Amino acid sequence: MTKLRNSAVTVATLIVTAAMSIAVGAQTGAKPAVTSRSATISLDIAVPVKHIPKGQKPWVSLTVRNLGNEEINYPWDRVYVEGPNGEPPTTLRQRQLTDRLRPGEPTLRMDDYGASRIPPGDSFTMKYDLSALYDFKEPGKYTVYIQVVDSLAAKAKSRIDNNYWVPSPVATFEIEPSTR
Repeated sequence: MTKLRNSAVTVATLIVTAAMSIAVGAQTGAKPAVTSRSATISLDIAVPVKHIPKGQKPWVSLTVRNLGNEEINYPWDRVYVEGPNGEPPTTLRQRQLTDRLRPGEPTLRMDDYGASRIPPGDSFTMKYDLSALYDFKEPGKYTVYIQVVDSLAAKAKSRIDNNYWVPSPVATFEIEPSTR
């Protein structure tokens, strides 16, 4: 019976993961993502340069607006990029942040490094150097989105799990081939 229960849990996990991937992939980026009436944040994403010569850094900005009635820290985040051949190779930093370390790689020490505070009704924009997280060797079109934890919604439920990760809209950019 234990094997049956383990199999059922595995299948259920795969179904939930696939459903979340489909929902995220279907976003168009037209509107900030607010996943439910109980969400206490909204997100907007911007890529300042849509066509980036190979070798230059792709940047993305994420604006988090606090819709709640309490001040929040800039939330925990996870950055996801897809390219012409799926997810580009990750850097050590990205593997540390996503807990996908290779054998022998060091874990990342998580400190509160003076995170920005966002009062109710205000917003804060964080800029991300995507080349610090991914290796963009291949020219082509890429998509990026960022998930953040809705800390006020999680606090109301007194636990943090995948139900409190809010995805941003999806943004696109293109790595152009070298002209040399």
